Amino acid sequence: MLAQLNTLKQKTHTFHAEIFALYLSYRHADVKWYVRVLLAVAIGYAISPIDLVPDLVPVFGFLDDVVAVTLGISISYSLLSKMVVDKARIQAYETMNGLNDGTTTAYKIIGYVWMLAATVVAILVYKFLFLV
Repeated sequence: MLAQLNTLKQKTHTFHAEIFALYLSYRHADVKWYVRVLLAVAIGYAISPIDLVPDLVPVFGFLDDVVAVTLGISISYSLLSKMVVDKARIQAYETMNGLNDGTTTAYKIIGYVWMLAATVVAILVYKFLFLV
């Protein structure tokens, strides 16, 4: 079980590094404008609440998201030069492996603030429902 957890952590780290490398590639000066537009549209479509096919439609609702984002990113990778992608991957791994204690502390503080906000909301909901 521990080996599977470590494998999952490694795959997650690799996935995050690839996404960060794609972002760094997007910002590189040698990348053509149409590749940047394609990446922006693919990522924008992924996070946009507006879909071509609504998510409530069984199977096809999520399938259009997967196909659009996958095609956009894979076409972008094929249009990017190998040199730009390799430099971005190296920079992404260096940046992600160089996380210091300040970053970890910031993540903890943000997590604690969210937990505090959730607790306050839960208390207010409880008071509204049961004490009014």
